[in-house]
Amino acid sequence: MSARSMNRLATAVAMLASLVERFPDLPAADAAVSTIFPDRLNLSFHGDLGKFEAWRSALDISHTLVSREEEIGGPLMWLNAETVLVGVTVRLTGYGLQKTEATDEAAPWEVAT
Repeated sequence: MSARSMNRLATAVAMLASLVERFPDLPAADAAVSTIFPDRLNLSFHGDLGKFEAWRSALDISHTLVSREEEIGGPLMWLNAETVLVGVTVRLTGYGLQKTEATDEAAPWEVAT
């Protein structure tokens, strides 16, 4: 069997199936598994950070473990959080626009300046 066989992805794919079964009413995500990191499941959410937050909460990932990055000189930002479930790292990434003075109050992971 080759080092890059589909079998290496079985655990991450099973985790995705498990999450679909456990949380059928949560927002759909773009899901990805990779031969580079076969024990990782990436779930990404575009344009609606509320979807990221719903999954973060459901997976019981503390808001203190959320990292925030932003596009230098641009309007985009993204949030990352991860947890390990049954040996699979589940990584959440939420993409959105940077907070401006016109938006509502800060989310728990945003530090007031």
